[in-house]
Amino acid sequence: MLRTIRIILAAVCFAALCLLFVDVSGLFSPSLAFMAKAQFVPAMLAGSVGAVVGVLLLTLVFGRVYCSVLCPLGVMQDVIGAKAGRYRHRYSSPRTMLRLTVFFVFAVSLLAGVPLVFSLLEPYSAFGRIAADLLAPAWATGNNALAWASERAGNYDVAPAMVWQKGIAALASAGATLAVIGVLAWRRGRLWCNAVCPVGTFLGFFSRFAVLRPRIEENACKNCGLCEKACKSGCIDTTAGTVDTSRCVACFDCVDVCRHGAMIYGPHKAGSASKSSARNKGQATGKGKTNTARRGVLAALVSVAVPGMAFGRSASPIAALTRKLEPERAVALVPPGAQSVQQLSTRCTGCQLCVSACPNQVLKGTDNGGGMLQPSMAFERGYCRVNCVTCGEVCPAGAIRPITPAEKSSMQIGRAVVVLDRCITVTDKVTCTACAKICPPRVINLVGPEDAPKKPVVDAERCTGCGACEYVCPARPFAAIYVEGVAEQRRI
Repeated sequence: MLRTIRIILAAVCFAALCLLFVDVSGLFSPSLAFMAKAQFVPAMLAGSVGAVVGVLLLTLVFGRVYCSVLCPLGVMQDVIGAKAGRYRHRYSSPRTMLRLTVFFVFAVSLLAGVPLVFSLLEPYSAFGRIAADLLAPAWATGNNALAWASERAGNYDVAPAMVWQKGIAALASAGATLAVIGVLAWRRGRLWCNAVCPVGTFLGFFSRFAVLRPRIEENACKNCGLCEKACKSGCIDTTAGTVDTSRCVACFDCVDVCRHGAMIYGPHKAGSASKSSARNKGQATGKGKTNTARRGVLAALVSVAVPGMAFGRSASPIAALTRKLEPERAVALVPPGAQSVQQLSTRCTGCQLCVSACPNQVLKGTDNGGGMLQPSMAFERGYCRVNCVTCGEVCPAGAIRPITPAEKSSMQIGRAVVVLDRCITVTDKVTCTACAKICPPRVINLVGPEDAPKKPVVDAERCTGCGACEYVCPARPFAAIYVEGVAEQRRI
């Protein structure tokens, strides 16, 4: 029953996380956002001590059930691996130096604020790229993934070559991630989780001391080798009668296939623990000596990282107006609650959940200089409505701070700028009041003589930067009024 229970729980969690990315109505995003916020690294970045401690306690009691139930990338690998057959694995060495090296690079990039590196290695972000750029478009547009990715890249009506280039780049990143992890899962089971994934390495240190662990009862074992062949983590050595619990992902496949009751999941016996521990330590160091270096490295990184913790789609009611080119902004527009480009870049893992969840189609993935796609705002398909705070509600890493509609109504996320040389009141000598009429805070005034078309003037200090004016502006190829980003979002 252990394996069946694990599969049911994993299926529920995986389906909930997938629904977050494909929810075109925005109906389920607020209620399911807790699943994204339970992911280990996003929770750590968000300073969610409860979620982080909860995962660690879960690991200390049950082993790495997080990797087999809560981690969507892990569940996805199980789905792929299941198609390749069940009894195809064998025991493999723990690859300790590779695991520690990758973990060290990940930790340094995380603490140094290098988003490209840690987003490539962080499991939830990797799954986010796959779900946002492959799963969501297939769900919403009838497998027209390129069209969806191009739309999310912005500049919807620009030259087709540029649109396709951006769309292909987004799909290439997601496709490459899926291809690499998929091939490894198909051929070697959970090799990615036990050789590359930094979360797996970190939790593996704690799972060595879990209260409940798998073990082989020597008196009952017939040396048939089924448990070793079924172990997707390659952590069961039937010759030595040991289980490397640091790599076991608690899938319970071994317990399920054992026909003699020799594979037990429960409190570890002292003798069995010492035997398994001795073998694991010997393999990690090449000798029979204790691998104290590994513990020291992990302990040091934990001591540095833990204090750091203190720190679908509904169409717009207004008919879409085609925009040939997006205006160039000196400062990127980041979602309300992100505070600034620098703050967003520091915490954002690039999972693209906010982009998928945005009901007004305002957010898109943009490289703001960190080498990875992080959310920015564009107003070709809609504008940022005062009563919408979805992006902050679903962000699992705390990169977009949750705010209320009342707080958002008095927050400046950008400033509207008028370029009169583009305005049709100047170029075509016609009357236009579109920007002034739609402006929610009413900070755009039309001024000029009575016998000529009046021109827009913006009270920049009171402007919230919602983008409604840029969205409705009929000027081509650039809007005559556009929103410029601010160095730091503030109350007005």
